[in-house]
Amino acid sequence: MASDYTAPKITTPMASTVIRRIGYEAGQNLRLITAGTVIFIVLLLLASFWVSKKGQEADEAVAHTVHNERLISVVQSQLQDAEIGQRGYLLTGDSFYLEPYDKAISAINASVEALGNGVADNRRQDGNIAVLRSLTTQKLSELRQTVERRRSGDEAAAVSVLRGGQGKVLMDGVRDVLERMRTEEESLMTVRANQARRAGFVLEMMVIGLALLTALMGVIAVRATLRRARSAEASRDELLQHLDRKLLAIMAADIVGYSRMMEGNEARTLSRLKDVRDRIDPIIASHGGSIVTTAGDSVLVAFASALSAIDCAVEIQGSMATDNAELPEDQHLMFRIGINVGDVIVQDGDVFGDTVNVAARLEPMADPGGICISRAVRDHIRKQRHLSFDDLGFLTVKNIAHPVSAFRVRFEPAVQVVEALS
Repeated sequence: MASDYTAPKITTPMASTVIRRIGYEAGQNLRLITAGTVIFIVLLLLASFWVSKKGQEADEAVAHTVHNERLISVVQSQLQDAEIGQRGYLLTGDSFYLEPYDKAISAINASVEALGNGVADNRRQDGNIAVLRSLTTQKLSELRQTVERRRSGDEAAAVSVLRGGQGKVLMDGVRDVLERMRTEEESLMTVRANQARRAGFVLEMMVIGLALLTALMGVIAVRATLRRARSAEASRDELLQHLDRKLLAIMAADIVGYSRMMEGNEARTLSRLKDVRDRIDPIIASHGGSIVTTAGDSVLVAFASALSAIDCAVEIQGSMATDNAELPEDQHLMFRIGINVGDVIVQDGDVFGDTVNVAARLEPMADPGGICISRAVRDHIRKQRHLSFDDLGFLTVKNIAHPVSAFRVRFEPAVQVVEALS
């Protein structure tokens, strides 16, 4: 009886109290968890908004810098077009050459002003743009003066101004200031890309900190945010790669009579081609060249400078001449090589643009075992290498809107290879 009596007195009040306590603690914890989750979501939203804004600003800054680099290339290209048109007209008197000249003259001032507006946010560019405006004004004046004298029939006076060398001095000055501006914009590109990456890094750190305060919800949020940050960073890197533009020298090389040799003896020709590639690929690498594409008997190579490209081309032709001297004539493999230098678009390891197309069009103009270059390449190398040039004049080539000024390079392969290596 005692046990039957005392049992209800012990269990009923105590059980009720424990249940209420558990319920209270659970309610408190639930409220804390709910409050913590709400605070986490709010802070995460605020942090995401802030970092997203910073990332957007960084992306806009990168795009702005890319736009400025494009304007620099446009200004340089327009001045070169005007100068090429002027020289063509002075030499021939044919008004056909005034078409690129007139187009460039009408557009260059607007392009310079657009570039000035584009770099106005960078005080370090103030001096450069002021010098560019002055040099451009002087260059346009020199171009107009010679063209007007030629139009009026005073050919001697026009040529006299040209031979005075002022135009070259001015153009060299323009190239120097544009190169300084391009270097400054490339530096800005690096800084702004780093800012974009730092914005992603800050987001990661903030989310990790919040995640530590909110346990499982925080960990899930951190992982999701890290995935988004990595995806955004990869997208930015891909965008920068796709919009990359560079000043490169492009070499296009093709074997003479390859199809005929393949028809005659396919196995031997393929073996010889492999031997040739084993010989020329190290030469290309030694001159800092990057092989962009190969298609059977042809190769397209990019170089950082015109000097590296011409040294490589001369050494290849010299090496091929030495190799052929030891073989029967029907086994000779000879390259035609074309070289151009200018602004190119680099995308996914490939190169595009008029500079590449012109190099490909110059290659068939070279003699077997020879080299054909554009005027731009000739101007880069003429004072640096002991080479002679045959002026082919202004040539109209397929899919290129304006005539191309081309030169065949005359050289002694063995001598030039030694000089290039010394």
